[in-house]
Amino acid sequence: MRTPTVCKEYLDNLLEYLEGQGLSSRQLQSVLRLNPLSHISEQGRVPLRLFEMTLDAGANLLGDPCLGAKAGTHCSRTPWGMVNYLGMSASNTREAVDAMQRFSRLLIDHGDMVLSEVNSSTACLSWQQPPRQQASVHVVEFFFANWYRVNKPMLDRGATRREVHFAHAAQGREAEMEALFEAPVSFGKKLNAVHFGRELLDQPTLYPHPGIHRSLEQAALIELSNLQFEDRLIKDVRDCIVSQLADGVPRLEDISAQLGIAPRTLQRRLNNTETSYKSLVDDARKERSLGLISRRELGLLEISAELGFSDQSAFQKAFKRWYGQAPGRYRMMLQSA
Repeated sequence: MRTPTVCKEYLDNLLEYLEGQGLSSRQLQSVLRLNPLSHISEQGRVPLRLFEMTLDAGANLLGDPCLGAKAGTHCSRTPWGMVNYLGMSASNTREAVDAMQRFSRLLIDHGDMVLSEVNSSTACLSWQQPPRQQASVHVVEFFFANWYRVNKPMLDRGATRREVHFAHAAQGREAEMEALFEAPVSFGKKLNAVHFGRELLDQPTLYPHPGIHRSLEQAALIELSNLQFEDRLIKDVRDCIVSQLADGVPRLEDISAQLGIAPRTLQRRLNNTETSYKSLVDDARKERSLGLISRRELGLLEISAELGFSDQSAFQKAFKRWYGQAPGRYRMMLQSA
């Protein structure tokens, strides 16, 4: 899968905030051992993991456990760009929040924003992430603080109440977090979410413009499609690798010819996903190995050949790295089960 990313404007705003707190780029880079700005892709995206590392390093260097929320509060409207304008031109707040749900991945390409109506008086906008790929506390607080700050005028105008929920523990920061959000903040909840009065959803926006909204929506769909294109590319490359493994590991040039993409272009696109061709070959072999090992009629030598290994020992070594035990032992476990 594609490495989760954030928009470069989030990184720009974070670095600006850290500099304003007296943290030099040299100090930050000495901890990270890299320059975050050198890892911005051609599409203007930054790996989410790098953004997390930058937040964590800043929090440690400044000794500030609330850094994520503070930096998110400081963050300007700039990162929201098209999503913000979609909200402004919507006919009502419900349509504006719907745009947030659909296009939040333009900001953080990880998980989904979900609007739910808790009861007759309360609505909830939550950030639901893959269970095994939860973002760090600083990232969660950065995102919610920024969302809250950008949308606070709307909340102040139309919501009679609001409350911020976090799934992680407070660690003694309740008062400071409530001061930052200017709203009640609860910790240890089921979801990371903002709860607000349901009546807000029916409020008209200040600058509704259906024509502009439709145009912006089309532009946002194109941007989202471009972002998701790399997912399709990785799947296509992996499928091509799997189809050719029995004849030996295909060269990148063979795959690029099959996909109709120039080799250098394919390599560049894979680099943009923080994925190498070598790792995709390994992933393809790992994925296919389970199907083959479950077929009792196949010997280990046949399986290693099907996966494009030069000899059986190389396959056995790789399988143990993937699954923590030798393929023969794994097969015995399957049979006993």
